[in-house]
Order: sequence, then C-alpha cells, then structure tokens
Amino acid sequence: MQTHPIADARHFSLREVQRRTLVEHDDLVVELLCFEAGQRLEETPDPSGCVYQVLEGEALVREPNGTTRLRKGVLGSLAAGAEHTLENAGGGLLVVMRTRSA
Repeated sequence: MQTHPIADARHFSLREVQRRTLVEHDDLVVELLCFEAGQRLEETPDPSGCVYQVLEGEALVREPNGTTRLRKGVLGSLAAGAEHTLENAGGGLLVVMRTRSA
C-alpha cells in the first residue's frame, strides 16, 4: 500500500486553481484541487463521471439544471458527461479531492 499525505499536496495561487495528482493508476486518478477565495474551475465533462469530496471550505457545483452546495465532509458525484463548474463558495480557502476513472 502506498500512502499520500494530503497536507503535502496543498498548494494555493492567486492566479489559478492548483491541481495536484495524488494517485494515478491504470484505471483511477485522484487529484487535489486548491482554490483561493473567488476562484472557479470549469471542468471538462468526464466520460466516466467523478466524485468530489470537500476537505476544507465550501464549494458550489453549478450544472445546467441547478446548483449544489458541498460542505466539508460531503461527497458529491456527477454522472458521466455532466457539464459543471466547481467554485469556492466562501471567503477562505477551498480544498477538494476529485476521484475519477483514468
């Protein structure tokens, strides 16, 4: 088993959302997404869907049919091909773990 310290992967920039790959296998990718206040990330629709887990802060997931608020400790899943935008809903930092198929 390999371990991947999340604290070591946290990195923030005022210029853009920071992505760090924590795990990458033949069939699985886990990324850490780090947002400063006010930042957003327009995600390319994933052909196999994805799962977001908020580790710190609060996120908004905007889809064509509505908006969902994700708080710390909550998982959100998106179906394959879902168009969406992920954004920092608060005035502080936002850290999100994204899991998807490779």
